Amino acid sequence: YFYKVHEKGEVHLLEDGNLTVKDGQHRLMIAEMLGLAVHWIESEEDFDVAVVNCAAKGWVLNDYALKYAANGVKVYQEGLEFAEKYGLPTGTAFALLAGRISFGNCQEAFYGGTFKVKDRAWAESVAGVYGPLVVMSQKLRNARLLEACMAVCRVPEFKADRLLRGASRCQDKLSSYSTKDAYLTMLEEVYNFGQQNVVGLRAKAIMAMKKRSIVTDTKRNGTKKSKVAIS
Repeated sequence: YFYKVHEKGEVHLLEDGNLTVKDGQHRLMIAEMLGLAVHWIESEEDFDVAVVNCAAKGWVLNDYALKYAANGVKVYQEGLEFAEKYGLPTGTAFALLAGRISFGNCQEAFYGGTFKVKDRAWAESVAGVYGPLVVMSQKLRNARLLEACMAVCRVPEFKADRLLRGASRCQDKLSSYSTKDAYLTMLEEVYNFGQQNVVGLRAKAIMAMKKRSIVTDTKRNGTKKSKVAIS
């Protein structure tokens, strides 16, 4: 994940004889963390440091993950590997590993360096369904489909191989929709394609998510009450 560290950065010679980094500030920082040698190209092209710094890109999620991984926080390296394995955006990968629907529910811990993997099995299940479906039809690369996959993977008796077999046999039913509910309906149709035992997958998925939401809210409220009691 640190291949960019080995690419040459670009520096500029200042009037006082010192060098300033023109391009590659993040690579330099990570290289220093890892104790790696730094290679650079000296540029003679004049430039305004203030303008360059003003236009510099802010850190993205991947930068934070790389930083903590470089500092030896293993869960961030695990998250990066998971994202690469399934071709997922960094935020989505870490949200899944945290057992969450959205990154917003775990972003505070992520940015603070205290992120924890809480549901690897579910994350693998969701990615293992979403990824192959997108391969079958690129038009399915949609956040709402991902949410639908999250929901069906919360159903205890759900069988991913049955869904994927059905999808491969009726790819004409794989359409793009704008809502999670529409995708749940599509997944149910695909899941039951050619099957004698019809399963109400959509209803089961909705119920499973509601139950989980109730449990989560109960735990959260219980924690708040405990804090109030202690204070």
